[in-house]
Amino acid sequence: MYVYAIAFSPVFEELICRKYIFTKLHKRYNFWLSAILSSIVFAVPHFNAVNFIGYVFIGIVWSWYYKKTDNILVPIFSHLLFNYFVILFMSLKG
Repeated sequence: MYVYAIAFSPVFEELICRKYIFTKLHKRYNFWLSAILSSIVFAVPHFNAVNFIGYVFIGIVWSWYYKKTDNILVPIFSHLLFNYFVILFMSLKG
């Protein structure tokens, strides 16, 4: 599970949500609409109603990183670090 959450998930989710969905939407719509819609797509599969808005927010941040840098590795690495620290803090918490 740790390998999936830290290595596979960020690559897979960012390629789908940012590289593909956000890019397609951004060709037709402004940044905000594209970022919000692609971030909702990112948040839904996490199946967490309590943190849904948080997932949407972080998806918007990663959309902004991608737009500013035009490099998918930036949101992938950011997502990887985010997942790493979430797992680390959850492990320390017990």
